[in-house]
Amino acid sequence: MSRTLKVIASTLLIVAGMIAAVWFLRGQGLDKAEKWTSLIGAFLSAGTGITGLVLTLRQPSAQGAGRPGRISRTGDAVATGAGSEAITGSVGDAAGTTVRRTGRAEARDGGRAVSGEDRRP
Repeated sequence: MSRTLKVIASTLLIVAGMIAAVWFLRGQGLDKAEKWTSLIGAFLSAGTGITGLVLTLRQPSAQGAGRPGRISRTGDAVATGAGSEAITGSVGDAAGTTVRRTGRAEARDGGRAVSGEDRRP
């Protein structure tokens, strides 16, 4: 199912739910309708909060977030030419690693140079 179709289907379901809720509450009288509205609002609020928490926890953490260690006094990184990559410091999963005083990394014409640490597979 395409994203556009999902959005349309979700919108139609929400509108249908709202129409059904209004139809139901019209027959309840003012006092009961107010109680139902409070109860429905509480459940929707809790559901929204739980959904937000679950979606947040499912997100991958930022690269290097929470990683202990220190990276200091790295050298120059110079990459010239298409596809070249030069790294000084640390790249990848380097938990607990200290990188200090790296040298100069210079890559040319699609080459790769690392001065420091590269733990990518």
